[in-house]
Amino acid sequence: MSAQPRFRSAELFPRPELYLEPRPDATLLVRGAPPQAELPPTLAQVLSDQAAALGQRTLLAARTAEGDWLRVSYRQAKDDADRIAGWLAEHAGPQARILIVTGNSIRHALLAFGAAAAGVPICPVSVQYAASPTGSYGRLRHVVTVLRPTHVYAEVVGPIADALRAVLPPDVTLICTDPQHWPGAIDWVEVIGHAPRPDPDAAIAALDPQTPVRYMLTSGSTGRPKIVIQTHRMWCSLFTGANQILAEVSGWGENTLDWMPWSHVAGVSVLTGSIVNGGTFYLDDGRPSPEQFGITLRNLAEVQPRFFANVPLAFGMLCDALEADRRLQQRFFEKLQLCLFGGAGLPQPVYDRFQRMAEQSIGERIMFTTGYGSTETTAGVMSVSWPTTEVGVGLPLPGIELKLVPLAGDRYEVRFRAECVMPGYLDDPVATAAAFDDEGFYRSGDAIAWTEPARPERGFVFAGRLAEEFKLLSGTFVPGGRLRSELIAAANPVVTDALICGEGRSEVGVLVWLSPAGVAATLGIEAAPAELAADPRVLDWLAERLGAMAAEGMASRIARCAVLVEPPDADAGELSEKGTVNQSIALRRRRADVERLYAGGSGVRLSRAERATAAGR
Repeated sequence: MSAQPRFRSAELFPRPELYLEPRPDATLLVRGAPPQAELPPTLAQVLSDQAAALGQRTLLAARTAEGDWLRVSYRQAKDDADRIAGWLAEHAGPQARILIVTGNSIRHALLAFGAAAAGVPICPVSVQYAASPTGSYGRLRHVVTVLRPTHVYAEVVGPIADALRAVLPPDVTLICTDPQHWPGAIDWVEVIGHAPRPDPDAAIAALDPQTPVRYMLTSGSTGRPKIVIQTHRMWCSLFTGANQILAEVSGWGENTLDWMPWSHVAGVSVLTGSIVNGGTFYLDDGRPSPEQFGITLRNLAEVQPRFFANVPLAFGMLCDALEADRRLQQRFFEKLQLCLFGGAGLPQPVYDRFQRMAEQSIGERIMFTTGYGSTETTAGVMSVSWPTTEVGVGLPLPGIELKLVPLAGDRYEVRFRAECVMPGYLDDPVATAAAFDDEGFYRSGDAIAWTEPARPERGFVFAGRLAEEFKLLSGTFVPGGRLRSELIAAANPVVTDALICGEGRSEVGVLVWLSPAGVAATLGIEAAPAELAADPRVLDWLAERLGAMAAEGMASRIARCAVLVEPPDADAGELSEKGTVNQSIALRRRRADVERLYAGGSGVRLSRAERATAAGR
């Protein structure tokens, strides 16, 4: 049998280092390699140093309306940041907090740089927070209540003015590019045109590394989002370790193309990686949607990044496009060295298609990595850094210490201690105290397990969120988070998300959301969501998939299923910042659907195993 093609650039990863310290109480401490580089003091100092060293090299590039790239050099970014910091020094007090309600843009980045230099924390949220079919603006109102911003930046305020008027106190200063839509607003031109402070470099050098640089919202996957304090020190510490493992293979010091929102730590980490390594960050104006993915494809062909990060859905769309366009395929793979996916598992058929095309184009396979992290740990703190086809979360980055607390079976609750771990939640001492154990380890609320216990160097796999786990009336434990992931993977692309039900009941049930396009592609049925939810062919297919999951020995046997028609309501908190469903909030809002699921009747299907059990009664 011929050998598989090698993974391109795998040798650029350093050899994994792992240090284990078992304790008498059965907990286990796990450390990666020690950090090797000196820690920079602040992100503002990083930009200042890079501007001095790189000058006119492009830091940021974004498409104009005409389709050309508008470029901002390191020197220009530093000069603009100094002017913005000058305005903030004059107009923002020591308790200033800037809420940013806009998408990724050059102005957004420059404001972040200027605020960092001035020691003023920013809190970016998606512009979708200002959208509400009911007009309640629940998510935005929650953020304003907790954050208590002194300033708001809305790049174009006109379309969201009603939302902001509904939730902002009257004394908040608003900055925008269209001040005619907000009486008393500060024109962005005034901010970026302000004079710098008398000695901006000295002011940057005097910044305390423990100064908050960002207030970032948690994903809200198990409750209302909390606001995490992220300091300069946290980000500098994280990237000192991340660079040691990922910088060379990722090409962060060259060209990076990314769309992920800066309201989420995954997006901020890619931008930060470019700055720390002196690379050029191209703002991708495409998205992983049928309407906008063509824009991403155009950008990929032009920029040719060494690193491509996206959600699993985008990799499926990418494979479709590459299979249809050999020239695009060749351009995409020509310089590519590393791919990263997050948010869900990558379906095996998509991975196989991708690697077949890589082999056809360059004679090698491409390394895929994923990992683990949270807003409370700054961003990703674990990573896969060796050639593998297994989906796992890897090993801790340099400088990260794990405490593994045994759970039932082969799983551990994972806790973290490192300089990149948060000092706490903003103005929430109760939640902060509950987040740490008596040794100062952050309680993640997540479980992991060894990929192969006899070979710890192969790292860990994610094993569920503890808050999503429950027991049936029989006492049977149900790992809800793991079960949800397994279901979505097994029913891809028909099922987009699911609610796992059964706490306090005798059996596990599931309510699912369907993708009409996925149903059409898989079952050949084209219909509106309400019609699909009642179609016996769709329900029978779902029941068969549940039976197959049980036969394959997956986490728990799902006894019954039904389809939800109403999509998740983001404004009510059903969707997290990452776009995943908040199980606890959604189950509370959909009690009637849960009751219908267990009452049976029209629209509910038993799994194959349960039908067989029922027939034998």
